Amino acid sequence: MPDRGVRERARALAEELLAPQAADVEAAGAVPRSHLDALAAAGLRRADGEDALAVVEELAAGDLATAFVWIQQVGVARWLGAAVADGGDERWAAQLDDLRTGRAHAGIALQAALRPGPAAVVARPVSGDDVHGDGWVLDGEVPWVTGWGLLDAVLLTARDGEEVLFLLLDLGEVRRGGQAVGLRGELLPLAAVRASRTVELHLDGFRVGADRLVARGQHAALLAGDAAGLRPNGSLALGLVQRCVRAMRTDDRHAERSAALAEELGAVRVRLDAAGPDDLPGARAAAVDLAWRAAAALALATGSSAVIAPSLAERTVREALFLLVFGSRPAIREALLDGLLASRRA
Repeated sequence: MPDRGVRERARALAEELLAPQAADVEAAGAVPRSHLDALAAAGLRRADGEDALAVVEELAAGDLATAFVWIQQVGVARWLGAAVADGGDERWAAQLDDLRTGRAHAGIALQAALRPGPAAVVARPVSGDDVHGDGWVLDGEVPWVTGWGLLDAVLLTARDGEEVLFLLLDLGEVRRGGQAVGLRGELLPLAAVRASRTVELHLDGFRVGADRLVARGQHAALLAGDAAGLRPNGSLALGLVQRCVRAMRTDDRHAERSAALAEELGAVRVRLDAAGPDDLPGARAAAVDLAWRAAAALALATGSSAVIAPSLAERTVREALFLLVFGSRPAIREALLDGLLASRRA
C-alpha cells in the first residue's frame, strides 16, 4: 500500500520550498544543492515503488528543474540495488546507502545502452600492465547528462563491442568546481529546466578503473527490455498537470474545469500504473499530451500575463514543451503526433 505520509511530505516541501523559489532558481541557472539535501533529509530518497513515483509527481508540481535532477538517481539506485542483490562488491551497498540517506547524490547517462545503432561511448580495455592499472579508456559523447556540477557521481554506460558496461564515475572534482582529465560537460541552452544543469558530455581518453564497474549486459537484451523502464518519467508529466489543477482551482471561474482536469489526471495515472511494457509508450504519450493541454489551459485561464516572464503559466508552458520531447522513444513520439493531429483527420 502506498504511504500517504511520503506524498504529503513531498507535497509540503514542493509547496513551501520548491515552488516559491522556482523562478529565482531558474534565473540563477542551478538547482541549489540544499534543495536536494532538504528533500533527502525528509526521507524521500528511501521511498520506492509507488511512493517514489508519488514523490516525483509532487516535486514536479513544485519545480520541474529540481524534480528533473532528483529523478536521475532513480535509475542509479535500481542498478546499484541489483548489484548488491547479486552479491556484488560491498562498496555498492555503502554507496547505495549514501544515496538513500542523501549523503551523496547521483545522476545517470545510459544512452549507450538504451539506443540502437553505434555506441555513444566506446570502452577500450587496458590491462594491469598499464601504469594506471586495470580498467577502460572511454571515448565518445553523451548528448544528455543532467546535474553537472551538482552531483557526486554519474552512472554511465559504455560499450565494448556488444557488451555494455555500467560504470559509476566519480564527479566529486567537478562538483567542487574543478575538472577531470578527459571529461568535459558542455552546458545546453535549454528552453526550460535550465537550472537542471544539463550538459552534453564529451569523453576523450577518460580513464576509469575496473573497481567502478557496477554491472555488465548485452546490448540487444538491454534494448529489448527498455520499455519496462519508461514509467518513472511519466510522473514528471503528471506533476505538471497537478500544478495546473491546483493553480486553476484557486479561481472560482475555473473550479469546474480544474475538477475535470483532476479527474482526467487520475485516469491517466491509473493507465500508467497498469501499463505493461507493450502499453507503456501509449500511456506515457497520454500523460505528456495531458500535460501539454493542461499547460495551455492554465495559460488561457491566466490571460495576457501568461506571456510575460517570469510567470507560473509561462514557465509551465515551456516545461510542457520540454516534456513533449524529453525521454521520448519512437513509439511515444508517434502516439503523440497521432493524438495531436487526430482532430485534423477527423
